[in-house]
Amino acid sequence: MTTLARRVHAKGRVDQLTQRLRKAGLRLTRKRLGVLEALRASRSHPTAEELYRALRKRFPSISRNTVYLNLEALGRLGETSEFWIDREAARFEPNSAPHDHAVCVLCKTIIDISDPALRRLTVPRWVAARFKVIRHRVDFFGICKACRVRPRRKRAASMSPTLTKEGLHGPNQ
Repeated sequence: MTTLARRVHAKGRVDQLTQRLRKAGLRLTRKRLGVLEALRASRSHPTAEELYRALRKRFPSISRNTVYLNLEALGRLGETSEFWIDREAARFEPNSAPHDHAVCVLCKTIIDISDPALRRLTVPRWVAARFKVIRHRVDFFGICKACRVRPRRKRAASMSPTLTKEGLHGPNQ
């Protein structure tokens, strides 16, 4: 298996990443690269704790604080971003390209959606009058196919609040 460091270096991205890190006053360390590698190798949107557990195998002395600080640094560089689907824990984006999500409210599966039509959404005038939008993300919440075919169980799902002309509405609002 080729490591991210080799793949990135082969494409010249290590030099770019190193320059951006240095400009931010940071170095490209083995653990920082390890965090980025674990994030990119993930097939989901992992939490910091999930990344920490995966990284402990490779770096037994790594601390949770190191993982959080590196995720924060990588976020400032645009290599990842936080993504909240509920109030449990932040998840981190392995895909830094603009995209949207479909989230199962039962099993928390997250599917990336890359649909150009969603990138072209326009801001309603009443929102634009009160708020300067710098980017947007669309999240679809529902029940995935795997959960729909499982035996029925109590489906108490928490949905994200919504912003309407009248204000913020949703659970706990």
